[in-house]
Amino acid sequence: MKEKSLDHELIVDIPWDRKKIFSQNHVFSDLPALIDMDGTVLEGWYAIVEHLEQHYRSNTLLRITQKEKAETRRIMALFNEMFFAEVTQNVVFEKVIKKYVDNSSPDSASIRKGNGAIRKYLDYISWLTDRRNWLAGEEFTLADISAAAQISCVDYVNSVEWDSHPNVKEWYMRVKSRPSFREILADRVPNVTPPAHYQELDF
Repeated sequence: MKEKSLDHELIVDIPWDRKKIFSQNHVFSDLPALIDMDGTVLEGWYAIVEHLEQHYRSNTLLRITQKEKAETRRIMALFNEMFFAEVTQNVVFEKVIKKYVDNSSPDSASIRKGNGAIRKYLDYISWLTDRRNWLAGEEFTLADISAAAQISCVDYVNSVEWDSHPNVKEWYMRVKSRPSFREILADRVPNVTPPAHYQELDF
């Protein structure tokens, strides 16, 4: 929304204490969700970004050609689905969300698994940024937003080894300066304080 200069209002809905305020589809409703100006309700990241790209064409974040769009969607799925399942779910769920869901202790084996899995993704970002200006090509796209959003969750609990991946750090610093990331970096989980570098643009 920020990248497309679209006015919007943020509504907080806690994932572990869902109010189901967005639609009557209580069985399958998902976060994130978007209520458009005409009342259309979009649920889930894929439906939202495709809707915004189709209906608000200024400053496209999928890019122009079919090849560019395919590459952007590929990297989006890699991070929103695979990185989430292998890294975010293991690290952030165990360190942060689990205590809110069932008040249980973190599982150290899952955290180790997630911390081990993140390295291959950081290596891949480093490989991409050695060859391109941004992850999907020469322009900033939804691929960069998707990857950086997942990484920001893991960085919030200080689980990214930045010194081992200087190329990734440089790319992430550029993403941090984008309009779409200012609100993300301002988010806070109650009773969980991020590391000092989390919100700094130059760290």
